Amino acid sequence: MGSAKSTHLEILRMLRDSEGSFVSGVTLAEKVGISRPGVWKHINRLKQMGYEIQSRSRRGYMLVAVPDSLAHGEIVPNLNTRWLAHTYHYLTTLGSTNDYALILAAEGAPHGTVVIAEEQTKGRGRLKREWMSCANRGIYLSILLRDLLPIRIAPQTSYIGSLALVKTLREEFGIAASIKWPNDVLINGRKVAGILTETQSDQDFTRFTVVGIGINVNHSRQEMAGPFRYPATSIAIETGFAVKRQKVLLEFIGRFEREYERFLEKGLSALLPEIEQYSEMMGKTITVVYGNREMVGKACGISAEGALLLLRDDGTQEPVWAGDIVRIEGGI
Repeated sequence: MGSAKSTHLEILRMLRDSEGSFVSGVTLAEKVGISRPGVWKHINRLKQMGYEIQSRSRRGYMLVAVPDSLAHGEIVPNLNTRWLAHTYHYLTTLGSTNDYALILAAEGAPHGTVVIAEEQTKGRGRLKREWMSCANRGIYLSILLRDLLPIRIAPQTSYIGSLALVKTLREEFGIAASIKWPNDVLINGRKVAGILTETQSDQDFTRFTVVGIGINVNHSRQEMAGPFRYPATSIAIETGFAVKRQKVLLEFIGRFEREYERFLEKGLSALLPEIEQYSEMMGKTITVVYGNREMVGKACGISAEGALLLLRDDGTQEPVWAGDIVRIEGGI
């Protein structure tokens, strides 16, 4: 007999496969190797998780509707990936998905492990800034990557996350999202997602990299009206209706895997034309702050190493490796 978790998922799978028909309690019990009262307990557990299941005497059980959940049973069976998210850790509440993924990485979790939470209580972005993580509204996930990357290359994985999300929003949802260097995704000039990359390395190469992504999906205008560093929005606000987080997550995971494999094969330079095409800043005068230094110039490109190229008033081109864009001509 399988574990309680695998039994639970197997019953859900059988109900899904019935395609709107009833499955008898006897059939479920025989297939998963438990008693009929055991089936009943698992059905009640599924109902508590938000699955709408009809029960009929002598006919059994039928799955009527599924919740907008990011649980294992809603995501992993529907993956279209070779290696990403096949190890999938789902938690309803968690301090930080990045912190959890870093612990799993230290314990030997495999390449492509994904950690996802319905709610974060200590979500964070760059420079330990707080990331608001409303329960059951957004997508808060971390991806563990174990390829041995040179230390100077590892931070470039942030571009993989932003490019994958922008292409997902544009191609699957018709939303004109853009990339704001170094780690944000915008819609109509407002922040819809942020990316935080953390690594553990030896002298020359990374031991592993964790890419954390927070996406505002079904947040309301009221929830996005808080005192944020940058104006914020959500996919639902921009489209005018709630969207299935499951669809967003599945499309994003598939896209991330493809873009990451392209990055490994050809390097960041192969992705730069699209990164620059979808950039919020290219050709605009921007203000970048790093520590006590403020730099003003026209964003004219991204270098093959990942630096933002800033054209100064004196005609010189300066690579910017870190900082915050606090002003975009005609924008924030």
